[in-house]
This record gives sequence, structure tokens and C-alpha cells, in this order.
Amino acid sequence: MQRLNFQAVFRIVGALLAAYVLAASSAVADELILKNGQKITGTIVGYENDMFRVETEFGFVLVRKDKVATINVTSLGAERPDKPKATGKTPAAMPATPKDEKIAVPVASAAPVRVVAPPPAPVAAAPPPPPPVSRPLNDPPPISIQEHLEGSNYVNDTYQFAFYKPMGWKLQEDVPRQTGSGVAAMGTEDEQNLLLIDRQLWSGPPDLKIDRGGAHLRKSYQEYRKLTESAMDLNGVPAVRRTFRGVLDNVEWHGISVAVARDRTLFTIIGLTSAENFQFQQAVLNKMINSFRFLPPASPVTASPASTKP
Repeated sequence: MQRLNFQAVFRIVGALLAAYVLAASSAVADELILKNGQKITGTIVGYENDMFRVETEFGFVLVRKDKVATINVTSLGAERPDKPKATGKTPAAMPATPKDEKIAVPVASAAPVRVVAPPPAPVAAAPPPPPPVSRPLNDPPPISIQEHLEGSNYVNDTYQFAFYKPMGWKLQEDVPRQTGSGVAAMGTEDEQNLLLIDRQLWSGPPDLKIDRGGAHLRKSYQEYRKLTESAMDLNGVPAVRRTFRGVLDNVEWHGISVAVARDRTLFTIIGLTSAENFQFQQAVLNKMINSFRFLPPASPVTASPASTKP
């Protein structure tokens, strides 16, 4: 029986390993970076059962797909020029990869995902500041008020308003001065009926809800009580109408007041009559108040140029 020469076998195996290492080191390598940071360098030669088959310089390695974070893939289809030629036989543990096979690598890149922040929401413009609160001003009327009568109409030239003057009623020039804020007054000879126009300047639009007439009457009349209040239209201008009653010198008085504004001026029309005459004078007071109207501003009179003779 022929003896096996172990020294010759060792020399052959050593030569084969050296040739394999040289071929593997000169080949272009693929790199698998695992999720734990480990790197595997070699050539991917197959993919089956969710595992990569990698040929490394130490042998074949199977790597599970879910362990791989990144793969740097080289050309896999064509045969590398420095790769050792196949011997025609394939080890049973390593099925051959077809020459033109393209290996699909279903591994998502582990590169960090860039999170794009949504654009900032548009900043709503700040609402405009609320207008300053309007308030009454201390602005007494002038000492001299221009007024006149035109037939059955009273005209106030200073404040540009007019209203109906019943027959038998006359101007009460002293009453406005006594109130301190009145601008017109008219009454009957027996002093049982009176119509007073009160005026108040405001810093902004006047507030018609303020019962200025009632504030005046409470100072002079006992048991003053407002009976009704309602909104109305006074010749195209919003107004507030109130009825009231009170006692002065043991005489019960009834009355009507209407608040109406023009620009920044609040006018309060107050009609008064005794309780025994109210049933008869109510219609007269209503007619006077309902005829109250603002006049257009007076236009300045322009003098015509003097004619010259040649």
C-alpha cells in the first residue's frame, strides 16, 4: 500500500490558500455595514431566505437582511477581470450565482432621515387698537346764541337746527342760561308748557343711551320716574325717545325727551307740561319734537366783484 506524502499535501494546500487570498485581496470588495456598527467586506454572491451570501477572504458568510443597515454594492453582473476562473465545480454548500444575475438588495438605507420642519404658521396681524372711549366734554355754549323765528318755525342759527313753533308759544331767553347747557327754550304764557333744547359736546360719537334729560330733571323734580324708552328715527337721524313724570312744587308734571346727535354734539329735546294738561298738550309736544331737524351748514356769501366803468 502506497503511503501518503503529508509534506507534499501541505505544500499544495498552502499554495492554494495563498492564491485564494491574493485573488480575494485584489478583487473589488462589497461592504455591508450592520446595525451594530460591524463591517463585513467581501463579494455578495447570492440572496436567499432573507439572507445575503457574502464571499469573504475567510470563507462564505450568511448575513440576515434585518441585521444590515447599509450596503455599498459593486458590480455583480459581469465577471471581474482579476477574479479566479471557476473550476467547473461548485461546492455543495454554495450554489453558483448565474453570470448575468442581478441581486436585489431589499434593505432600506440607514442614512439619517432629514426631518423638514413645517413652515411657521403665519402670524396674524395684531388687531387695531380699539378707538378711545367717547366721553362728555366741559364745553359751555357761547353767551350769545343766534336764533330767530320764521313764521311758524323756530331757527337756531348758532347750532343749525329748527322745529315747529305753535301759536301762542314764545321764546324763553332766560331758561337756557339757568340750565347752563341749554341752547333754546320756548313756552306758553301761563308757564304750564315748556320745550327746552339741551346741548352737550363729546370727545367722540355721543352715546344716545345716556339719559341726559333725566339727569337734569332729577335735580329739580321729586319722585322723578322714567316711564318708557324706545328707539326712533327723527327726520332720518337715529334717536332715543323717553317719557317720564315728576313732582315740582307739589304739582305733578309729565314729559317727553328725545336724544339725537349730530357729529360730536348731543342734543336733548325736553317737552314738559302739567299732568292735568298733558292729555291735551301731548299732541302739541309730539308735533314740536317730531319737527326737529338739522339744517345744512350756512354757505358763506361771496360778494360779487364790483363792476368798473370804462
